[in-house]
Formats: sequence, structure tokens, C-alpha cells
Amino acid sequence: MKFIFAASAVFATTLPAVAADWPQTDVDAAVQIVTTREKESGIAECVTSADTTVAYIATQRDIDADGVNEVLVSSSPAKLGNGVTSCYGMTGQSVFLLTKTGGNWTMLIAADNTQELIFHPRETGGLPDVEMTGPGFCFPIHRYDRGEYRPWKVCDGNQQLFADAAPWITDKSSVAPRDGETTQVETASFEAGNAVDMRSLFDHNGSDVRIDPGAGTIIYEKPKAKIAGTVKAGTLLFKASASWDPYDDRATIKGTAYVFKKGCEPAPYEVAGRQEGWHTLVLKGAAPVRAKNSCAVVGYKMNGNATLKFVSWGD
Repeated sequence: MKFIFAASAVFATTLPAVAADWPQTDVDAAVQIVTTREKESGIAECVTSADTTVAYIATQRDIDADGVNEVLVSSSPAKLGNGVTSCYGMTGQSVFLLTKTGGNWTMLIAADNTQELIFHPRETGGLPDVEMTGPGFCFPIHRYDRGEYRPWKVCDGNQQLFADAAPWITDKSSVAPRDGETTQVETASFEAGNAVDMRSLFDHNGSDVRIDPGAGTIIYEKPKAKIAGTVKAGTLLFKASASWDPYDDRATIKGTAYVFKKGCEPAPYEVAGRQEGWHTLVLKGAAPVRAKNSCAVVGYKMNGNATLKFVSWGD
């Protein structure tokens, strides 16, 4: 079975160093950890009962650009038939991520029924978020927190929601508490009814805006105090010409944005841009310039309104 890792989402543009490959003996030790796990979980026995064996494929990759390779291992049947696909589910394989610390291999991710792992680098650096793809159109994402990957986003049908383990649903903190722990936060908590909707909330120059890629809209949720007298909650900031996929950072997003002046109708202008990872959206276009003492648009310029940047609260 062909095993592919999506390379486009793994690295930042520039890496500080190229990591040296681990020798084969180290890679074999990592694979042995996966082999033991497959035996303990019953996968190996299931595959054997279908008259075949488990095939392991190991690759090396420096997923956090620290100069040290991690090891990715796929596990799948050596041959198909006799119902062996039922041992692994619809994808026909499992995927494992291991790292070496203190001379020993540690399993960071054990993803059953997974097609591939897609890595989303975080602006803060360190180990990236890991998206686990498989059947369907929505995939869970795990985030590394104090020594382990934990669920950060989960799927409800084809809709991606923050996991219950992620407290920033309600209080904007960035660290998930372990069982029995509490998290101290300085910011005011939001009402529980807004928990699910936090997934679409972004910061834009100090204002809270809600992005809906399916509807192709960006709407002010809570304008910052400086513009609150001009822009009200619910005001349309951007309307795309078509819906877009927030996980496709290669697709161009086009549409109409608006600038605002008190006492004037919003002035439209064309912008275009793309996702920079799912958590950041940047749009650019020559913005309207109004006459000093009227609402008239006297030209268009690449000024402060020409670049619109939106950063998710979740990062």
C-alpha cells in the first residue's frame, strides 16, 4: 500500500539546519516499539489470521525544524484479501510518530485508521499541530502540550469543533489542563453558549471578527473601542466571490472588502490573498482614499487599509 505524507504543510519556508538521518539500528528500534504496540492491540493477530503479515514503512523527518529527525512509521497488511482490511478500517493502515529523547524512543502519535499525518507549524514554534486524515472531509487535529499530543479540534459530521479538552473555547487560554487540574486565566470567560462558535473567531487589528469560509464572509463581532462609533457588530467587512477551504493555503481567495468612515457608506474595494496555515488569513488590495471633508472616494492606494490580516484566537 502506498504511504504518502503531505510535504506542503510540514515546514516553514526556511529551516535552520538539515537533520542528519538516524542510523538503521535506531530506526529499527523505533519500528520495534510500533511492532510491540500492534501485538498488544491485537492488530498483528488479526492480520495473521488473514494469512498475511504486517508491513512496516519508516521515514525520517524533522517536523519541528530543531535539527533532529523524528521517525514516522506506517503499519499495513503486506497483501490484501481474506478480509484483512477489517483489521485496519477504511484507510487500511495506521500511522505512528516517534521522537528520541534521552536515548529512548517515545511514541508521540498513534493514529489508527489514518491515511496520513499533516503537520501545521505553529507561530510559537515547537512541535507542530498534527492533522490526522482519513475517510470523509473533516479531520481531527492534535496539539502538543506538556509532553503529549492532546485533542485540540474534533469533527462533528463535516464540521470541525474545538475539543472539550481545549479550554480556549471559553476562556482564551492556550494551555489545556490535565485531568483534575484547573487553569487560571486573567481574561473574562465567555458564555458557554458561545463555546462552539469560538472556532471561527479571529483577531483583526484588535477587533474580533467572525470568518465563515463556507458563506465567504468576514463580519465584525466586536469592533475595538477606537472604531466602535463607526463600525457596529454585525457589519460586513469582506465578501468573497466564492467559498474557500481554510486548509488549502495554495488557493487564491478573492472578493470585496470595505473601509469605513463615520457618516459615510462603506467604500468597497477588491482584495485577494490566501490562507497562511488554517489559523491566518491575509488579503491585499489597493484601498479607497476619501476626500478629507467628504465621503467621496478620490483614489486608491496601498495604504494601511490595503493589507487585511486575520489571526485565529486558537493559536
